[in-house]
Amino acid sequence: MKVVIKIFTSLIALFLNKIPHFNLKISKLNASILFVVFSTFVSFAQDTKSSEDIPIEDQRSFMILNLSEQVRWPNLDNIETFKIGVLGTESIYNNLNKVAENKRLFDKLIDVKRVMGIGEIQNFNVIYVNTAYEYLLKDILEATIGNKILIITEGYPTNSSMINMVQVGETYSYDINRMYFREANLKMVSTLASYAVTSTELKEKLYKKAEQKLYVVSRENDQQKEIIKEQIKTIGSHIDSLNKKEEALAEKDNSINSLFLEGELKNKKLEEIITIERENERKINEQIARLNFQKNKIDSINTRIQYQQKILNDQSSDIQEKTAILQEKNIIIDTQRKQNIVLSILSTLLLILSMSLLVAYIKNKKLNIRLNAQHIEINEQSRQLSLKNKELEQFAYITSHDLQEPLNTISSFIDIINEEYESKFDEDGVQMLGFIKEGSVRMKKLIDELLQYSRLGRSKEYEDVNCMPLLDVLTHDLQNTIKNSNAEINYAALPTVKGNEVELRLLFQNLITNGIKFRNPGAKPIIDITCNEIHETDSVLMKDQKYWVFSVTDNGIGIAKEYQDRVFDIFQRLHSRLEYEGSGIGLAHCKKIVEAHSGKIWFTSEKGEGTTFSFSIPKES
Repeated sequence: MKVVIKIFTSLIALFLNKIPHFNLKISKLNASILFVVFSTFVSFAQDTKSSEDIPIEDQRSFMILNLSEQVRWPNLDNIETFKIGVLGTESIYNNLNKVAENKRLFDKLIDVKRVMGIGEIQNFNVIYVNTAYEYLLKDILEATIGNKILIITEGYPTNSSMINMVQVGETYSYDINRMYFREANLKMVSTLASYAVTSTELKEKLYKKAEQKLYVVSRENDQQKEIIKEQIKTIGSHIDSLNKKEEALAEKDNSINSLFLEGELKNKKLEEIITIERENERKINEQIARLNFQKNKIDSINTRIQYQQKILNDQSSDIQEKTAILQEKNIIIDTQRKQNIVLSILSTLLLILSMSLLVAYIKNKKLNIRLNAQHIEINEQSRQLSLKNKELEQFAYITSHDLQEPLNTISSFIDIINEEYESKFDEDGVQMLGFIKEGSVRMKKLIDELLQYSRLGRSKEYEDVNCMPLLDVLTHDLQNTIKNSNAEINYAALPTVKGNEVELRLLFQNLITNGIKFRNPGAKPIIDITCNEIHETDSVLMKDQKYWVFSVTDNGIGIAKEYQDRVFDIFQRLHSRLEYEGSGIGLAHCKKIVEAHSGKIWFTSEKGEGTTFSFSIPKES
C-alpha cells in the first residue's frame, strides 16, 4: 500500500510540473481534488492495515491453554494450581499471564511463571518453549522424561516435541509426537490427535497459505492500478476543463485591457504616455533589483545551509564512528562481565563440590570405622554365642543322657509291679500306676526330643538335596497319617538346595504334621508347599544374597495374635493335651534347623483362617 501511495504522489507531482501557468484559483481547485483522492487512498490504506494487524499473541496464549486441557492428567486431584513455565520472550510471558488471569484449567487456578533455565522446569505442569531462545529440545525432554510434564514448543521442526505449534498465516496449527507422550507418562484426549496435522499436511498448508496470500496481494495490486488509472483520467479531464476556462478568461482579459487602453490613450497626450512609460520602466527596474537582491540573499542562505549541512554530516559521521566504537567496547565489556559471572559461578560450584566431597569423605570414613567396630563386636558376640550354644547343647545332651538311666529304672519297676502285684492293688492303685507309666513314657519322649534338639545343626557337611524326591518319600512315610485325616498335600517345581537331608526332612515333616494336626473339626486338611527365589542384601556381609523362600500353607485353626510371639519357643504348648497331643518342641526344631542353614523362619496367621510358615535357605552357600 505504501508503494501505491508513493506512485500516486509521483503522478500528482508530474501533472503539477506540466502546468506551472495555473493561477491561484485553479491551484486551489486542483489541491481540493487531489486531497479528496488522496484521502480515499489513505482511508483504504488504513483499512487494509487494520485488517492485517490481527492479535496473533492472543491466539498463541489461547492455544497453549486449550492444548493443556486436551491431556489426561493422572494426578489431577493432587494439583492445586496449574503451573505453566515460559521459556520465551517477555512479551509472550506477559500476554499468556494476562490471558490466564481470567481462565481456569479443570476448575483450578493458573500460575504463569517465566523460566530462566532448564534446571527450573521440574516445578511446572506445562512448559512452553519458543525457538527464539534456541534451547535444545533433547536436553528439555531428557530433563522431564517420566515426570508428567507437558512440553509445548513453537517454531521447532515437526515431530520434535510432544506438541509443536506452527504459525500458518494469521492462525496456528500443531503436530504431536506420541512417543514423547508415552515417555512422559501422559495420555492425550482423542480430539488432540484428531485435529493435529502431519508434516506433509503442514507443508501443504503453508504452501496454500502463501499461494492465497500471493493471489490476494496480486488482486489488490490490480485493483489499485485500475483505481489509479481512473483517478488519472478524472484528473486529466479536470485539467482539460480548467485549461479551456483559463483560455476563455485570458481572451476576455485581453479584450477588456485593449478596450480600456484605447479609450484612455485617446484622452492623454504623448508626454503623459512617455512619463507613464518611464514610470513603468522605473518600477520594473526596481522590481528587477529587488528580485536580484532576494536572489542573492537566497543564494547566500543556501550557501550557509550547505555549509551547515556539511558540518552536520561530518558530525554525524563522527558520532556514528564513536557509536560503533562504543558498541564494540560494550560488547567486549558484556563478554568480560559474562565471563566473570561464569567464572564466579564455576568457582562457587567447585568450592561447594569440594566441600561436599570433603564432608562425604569424612562421613564415609567415620561410617567405615563404625562399621568395622560393629563387625568386630558382632563377630565377638557371634563367637561367644556359639561357645555358649555349644556348652548348652553339651549340657542338654549330658543331662538328657543322664536322665535316661533313672527314668528307665522307674519304667522297669512299674512294669514289674504291674506284672507281679497288679492283683494286690485296688482300682485306684492300678489307675495311679497307669498315670506313673504314662508320665514316664512322656518324660522319655521329651528327653529323646531334647537329645534330638541338641544334636540339630552339628553337622555342617551339606550336600545337594532335591526337594521333590525328598517330599515324595516323606509323604509316602506319612501315608497312614494322611489317609486317616483325609489330608491333601500339594507341591510342585521345588528346587535343589544345599543342606543336611535328614534335618530338611524333619523340617518339612514337622510343618506338614502340624498342618494336619491343627485342623478345623470336620474339615479336610489342605497343605500347599511352594518356593520362590528372592534377592536381598545381607546386613552383616554387606552384599547381595539370593535365597530360596519355601512357604507351607494350611487351612487349619490358625494362631491367635496373643500367642504368636511364643510359637518358636521350646516346650511351648498353645493347647491342652486333651485337645491336641504333642510335646511343643516341633517348631523349635524347625527354627534351629533353618538357622543352622543360615536362613530365617517366620509365619503369618489369622485365627480360624489357617497359617503360612515361610523359611529361607541361601541359594549358594
